[in-house]
Amino acid sequence: MVEDDEDVQLFIESAFSLDSRFTLAGVSPNAEDALEMVKANKPGAIVLDHGLAGRLTGIEAAPRFKDVAPQSKIIFFTAHEELREAVRAEPAVDAFVLKTDSAYLLRVAQQLLGMSGSAT
Repeated sequence: MVEDDEDVQLFIESAFSLDSRFTLAGVSPNAEDALEMVKANKPGAIVLDHGLAGRLTGIEAAPRFKDVAPQSKIIFFTAHEELREAVRAEPAVDAFVLKTDSAYLLRVAQQLLGMSGSAT
């Protein structure tokens, strides 16, 4: 997960803990450090915010993640509806979820990874 807000990090961790098939590979507040985690762990899914602590934005970081882990599914998770079109134009991003629609985050990840239903 690439998110700089600790409250949102906790929410994402809680949401994914509802499905035992998911394991958190790491958390980073910036894309630069997250890139190293992605290289090392090759996660199935990456939850990526736009506004991050480092110099790269989420949109700038997405293709870099796909370069090092092409099988990873990138879920762009942001509070910025106005980014929807820009994200849609970025082929590295597999899904867009608004933070106001956070209840759908786990379901979107399950669908992207071909998982049916939830496991506990």
